Amino acid sequence: MLDIIKWLTISTLSFVVICNLWIVGTTHERVIRDSSQLIGAEVGLVFGTSQHQINGESNPFFTNRVASAKQLFYTGKVEKLVLSGSKDSIYYDEAEAMKSALLEQGIADEVLILDKYGNRTIESLSRLRDVYGYNQCILITQEYHAYRCLFIAQKLGLDAQCFVAQTPDRKEHIWALLRELLARTKAVIDLYILPAQND
Repeated sequence: MLDIIKWLTISTLSFVVICNLWIVGTTHERVIRDSSQLIGAEVGLVFGTSQHQINGESNPFFTNRVASAKQLFYTGKVEKLVLSGSKDSIYYDEAEAMKSALLEQGIADEVLILDKYGNRTIESLSRLRDVYGYNQCILITQEYHAYRCLFIAQKLGLDAQCFVAQTPDRKEHIWALLRELLARTKAVIDLYILPAQND
């Protein structure tokens, strides 16, 4: 029994490592840190996250994504912004929160497209293609999330680059980064092992 547990543990860890190496290795060239290196696209897709942390303070992941979206719009790298996030209730609406923040930054309402059904990364990307009709885009999120976004986008046939928003102090958000290791593994399973469940 111990040998079986040991074998399963090693196999699972190996699979996680392989998935992460595959995702990062095939997407890293399209992870852009300098906006001047972006080709540009009609639309930028901003991935939603909570506006506030559990302690009530502003969430730096949210703040930095909004700042990056503003930068791309004002530098002419995108003409419109799709704000995609989940909506659990009238009190929690990631897309609306991003819209309010961008309006405060002077972005015009007519260039903001709200997608309130982006509950998962794959759903945000699928809806960008299938609902809003875009096949080329610039993705806006933190670097740790960027690789998975691009991996999924590639599988969906999207021509995408990702402009990375500043990542908050890694030591303070280590659990978010560790969860991403598992999320990348799940992305491989969703796209290549159990794809029918995501149609």
